[in-house]
Amino acid sequence: MTEPTPLFTQTSQAQEAGHTIKVTSNGIPFSYCHSSKSCSNELGELGRTGDPYKLLPITIVDHDKSIIASQAYTGGLPSSGHSALIDNHGYLWLCGCDRWQQLGLGSSNGGASGYTWQGGRLWQTQFQKNDYVIELLQQLDPNLEIPKKLGNNNSSHRWIRDVALGGDHTIILSSNKKDVITFGKGGEGQLGLASKPWVSSPSKSKALSSSKPDIAAVCAFRHCSMTLDDTGQMKNSVGKCSKVKRALELCQKRALESGLIEK
Repeated sequence: MTEPTPLFTQTSQAQEAGHTIKVTSNGIPFSYCHSSKSCSNELGELGRTGDPYKLLPITIVDHDKSIIASQAYTGGLPSSGHSALIDNHGYLWLCGCDRWQQLGLGSSNGGASGYTWQGGRLWQTQFQKNDYVIELLQQLDPNLEIPKKLGNNNSSHRWIRDVALGGDHTIILSSNKKDVITFGKGGEGQLGLASKPWVSSPSKSKALSSSKPDIAAVCAFRHCSMTLDDTGQMKNSVGKCSKVKRALELCQKRALESGLIEK
């Protein structure tokens, strides 16, 4: 007797990195490589072991308790790939390629540069909880409240409103709709920092952030970063953002489906 097909309520597909994460109605994330040309899970982008081309569940354990996922995000280049999850308590988890610190984890004190993981690896094969980003968001806005327990696809009462994964960088939008944090590769200006750092730990992006709560969602593609307003129109962009029309359309579609922007 075959098991029934799970009911998936959210899907994130990395167009170039070739991997997909789906989240069920009861918060269980599944992953697989949808492209054999660009994905093999060698860099841990699936967050699990097993056949990379089969849709299999991801198990995330924190303090002996299994984590329930609320939202999934994927990104990367054909030569890389990384993934992020927000759990039902509002915390951020990342895995996959970390050659440019796009996981934002750093060393044991958080956010440090110039490191490799155990065995010299530049990737993480299991999802890692990123407390440093949450701490930074709270430092930027002390009024951020601890989120209530989240249901699947619930974007309210979070520290984090939205996440976007570029080629080798990550963008985090605070729930206050003003502060944007970026980290990873920055040589093309895609982090929106005052300089164009070769690599950067999590930092506030002044070029992408706003003085008022008018950022609804964030987008990333290759070496480009963008923010959207409540109607889905692009507010700001940094980095190399030529020929990203299709990527912007996909980001707008995702934001609409997630309830981040208006029709």
